[in-house]
Amino acid sequence: MIILVFLISGACAGLAGVGEITGPIGQLHREISPDYGFTAIIVAFLGRLHPVGNIFASLVVAITYLGAETAQIFMQIPKYTGQVFQGMILFFLLASDYLLFFKIKFIGSKK
Repeated sequence: MIILVFLISGACAGLAGVGEITGPIGQLHREISPDYGFTAIIVAFLGRLHPVGNIFASLVVAITYLGAETAQIFMQIPKYTGQVFQGMILFFLLASDYLLFFKIKFIGSKK
């Protein structure tokens, strides 16, 4: 079953690629998917590798992208502010997982 799903998804991706290459431009540009692989990693971590969680995580990441674009246009902030914010979310999530998994206890100073 898993192999069948892999074959179907690969065929769909190939069909999308053919449509992009043979479209009006006729060639593939580098700007077609700028750094979406790194965004997918953040979505997977935020969604906890669960299909429903990934849907909500992708919505959150999309909102941060749109918010960063809007802030860049209207407030003249740097282009990478949204990516920095997404990176901070990822690091805070990883830090909380680390602290919960290893059950680190902070011990105060003994007097």
